[in-house]
Amino acid sequence: MAATWKKLAYSDDVPQLTLFAAAHTVLYSEAANVALGLAMGANTVLGRLDGNIIALTGANVRTIANVEDGADVTDATNVGAAGAVMETDFANVGDIPYGSAANVVSMLGIGTEGQVLKVGAANAPEWAADIGGVAFPETANETTRLALTAANGQGCFQLDTLEAYVCTVAG
Repeated sequence: MAATWKKLAYSDDVPQLTLFAAAHTVLYSEAANVALGLAMGANTVLGRLDGNIIALTGANVRTIANVEDGADVTDATNVGAAGAVMETDFANVGDIPYGSAANVVSMLGIGTEGQVLKVGAANAPEWAADIGGVAFPETANETTRLALTAANGQGCFQLDTLEAYVCTVAG
């Protein structure tokens, strides 16, 4: 059986081999239907700067990303000025960072056994004694739920209706 070959593109549609005159060349286009070749130098990446597609240098990329030349991620002064938190800000295992004022990070030390985290004065987190809770009985129904001793914050799960309840005591 004879094979038949059909040309899928016209010569005007195929990038010219002369576009690849240099090693490490990539194709790009600044206008519709116009292919251009860009030779990429060492330590460059393809990108756009001022509307033009170019081989970006490290300095170009740092400018776009707004990163200073020679930036060091372990430079505590610059990291702090940027509003970031470093591992060295955590003096103890379990420290919890929180915003104590606008743009100010403070640390709350780890609580002790039986304490819960709550919102205290000036909306700052603080540790407090656990108010306790009621175990969620598997057979809870309206009767067993109503028989629980009322205490603020206690909760139960009513299995027959898949409803969760939390107790609030007035006064």
